[in-house]
Amino acid sequence: MSDFATLVDYLTTAPSQPNFQSDTLVIAGNSLPSLIVSAAKFCEEELTIQRIIFVGGIGHGTAPLIANCKKMYPELVRSEWEELSEAEITQEIFSHYCSRSLEQVLEKKSTNTGENARFSHDLFDQDAPNSFWLVQDPMVQKRTHITFCKEWGLSQSAIQPLFFEQPKLINFDAKPQFENPKMDSWWEPDYFLSLVIGEIRRLNDDEHGYGPKGANFIPHVDVPENVLASYRRCQKYLEHIERK
Repeated sequence: MSDFATLVDYLTTAPSQPNFQSDTLVIAGNSLPSLIVSAAKFCEEELTIQRIIFVGGIGHGTAPLIANCKKMYPELVRSEWEELSEAEITQEIFSHYCSRSLEQVLEKKSTNTGENARFSHDLFDQDAPNSFWLVQDPMVQKRTHITFCKEWGLSQSAIQPLFFEQPKLINFDAKPQFENPKMDSWWEPDYFLSLVIGEIRRLNDDEHGYGPKGANFIPHVDVPENVLASYRRCQKYLEHIERK
């Protein structure tokens, strides 16, 4: 279990900038309605935020997002969601919990992280935000941050990851268990495994990764050796799961 905890801790550790401010918040498509609700409540209180960008078409996280909403927020779910993009579903959840008048921009075509970043930047002919808060599933937040920096041409300090509480894994038997038990139901076991183990593969700069030595989707990332060692021991758990 300690290997999984090592991977989760690495993936969900983000740089902290206590004085960070921006008038824009980006919510990238993900499967966690609780995260969207937290973002909405954050925007209710953070009055400097004036614009929300909802990002995401129909991708691997869409069905889990709807399934999680049915479990956690059934009163919000509509049958029409089966035909909607992640951006549109996210906007509906967000608007239910944030009553402030905000500029709302939707990107509804992207199906992966690279497209999330590229297509959302393409929404702006000029005057694209030069800084923003970024909300994403904590397990893919690190790679999302790096990808958005690349595609938007911004430094890492110009984008502040925001997931409100760092997940702390304490056990993984039949399913992940966290210090905050509310997080135990956020990820189905197979989906959790594919996210956590798959993310290390993508971040590691070798022929199998997304860095310059592989697919060249992201800049080089120095993944610590202890994290890579944990990753190698955990790879066997992905043998029955297919996700590219």
